[in-house]
Amino acid sequence: MNQFGEESRIPYLNIEEGDVGVLIAFPIIGLFLAALTGIDSLALPFVAGGFGLGVAIIYVSPRHLTAWTWATDVYQYLKRPRITFSAPAEPESGTNETVRNEGGFANYTPFTPDERTQDLTNIERAWPGAGAIQRSDGTMEAFVEVDPDNMDFAMSEDWAQLQEAGAEFANKELDSKLKLHATTRAFPVEQVVKNIQDRLDDEDVQANPVFHELLEEYLETRPREMRERGIQQIRYYIGVEVSPMDVYDRYRDESTPAEKLTEIPVVGFLFNPFVTRRENLQAVEQRARMFETLDDRVAAVRSEFIQQASGWSARRLSTVELFTLAMDFWNGHEHDVDDPESVIRQQPAMDQQAREDADA
Repeated sequence: MNQFGEESRIPYLNIEEGDVGVLIAFPIIGLFLAALTGIDSLALPFVAGGFGLGVAIIYVSPRHLTAWTWATDVYQYLKRPRITFSAPAEPESGTNETVRNEGGFANYTPFTPDERTQDLTNIERAWPGAGAIQRSDGTMEAFVEVDPDNMDFAMSEDWAQLQEAGAEFANKELDSKLKLHATTRAFPVEQVVKNIQDRLDDEDVQANPVFHELLEEYLETRPREMRERGIQQIRYYIGVEVSPMDVYDRYRDESTPAEKLTEIPVVGFLFNPFVTRRENLQAVEQRARMFETLDDRVAAVRSEFIQQASGWSARRLSTVELFTLAMDFWNGHEHDVDDPESVIRQQPAMDQQAREDADA
């Protein structure tokens, strides 16, 4: 939404300003077509027909779009190619490699075929076993899943305590960026069914026929209602990150003069090239320190923030869970993987091996 409030409408006519272009454009097009025919008597019918077409488009356009925007969308939809073929960047003449599209009013490619997944997601790679993923800028990220307490009947004092814990953590402990991610997942109906079935076999339930019958009725109706209503769970995640520059500034109580210049607001980044680093870390050493710093920040979030709230807990996501969470976000649907470890490739897709000479 660009703005709130009433739409801008033309007085007396009571039409949106975005619809005026349609009312003006189609009569002008009709007048132009009449001029091309060379028959003056067709000018008025063509103009009237264009005006009527414009009114019809305004009438049938959706309420959340202006008539001009909707007409443009319909035009783009109609002219799109129906089929897009895979073709090389430099096709050979005289072959069918030059055919890229089929159908539609315009022969164009609606997307960039050589676009990489990393360019869209900014995820460079995953690090199995480290509970982290690496962004394209080199920053490592880790997430914890927050399991909050039931706050349905919480009093104002309980909310104030949570707010105080968050403010104290942000003011005293937090020294890096945090991310908050909330998403929904389908409610585990199968787990509810399994729990009820296990409960039916308990001795106290077997000894109470009324309770046993009540559980059977609940087992029959409740899962079906949950599936029909599409009940979902809301899940909350907090993410921490470590950039490559963060590992060079550890264990320093006093910054150098050049480093203090980089902390100047707005223009401080201009002095970054003049900051002298005391250590020249190799890639493996740098990555190890980044993982260590990431572990410290995850531990700080759990101990200094989450555990300060009564009844709250958090667990760190594994690398596979992080990757699956990213897949859910970018694909727009949940991924139920039978073998979670198969989500992440453990070795390069292209491998090489020594060729053995065959016996003659």
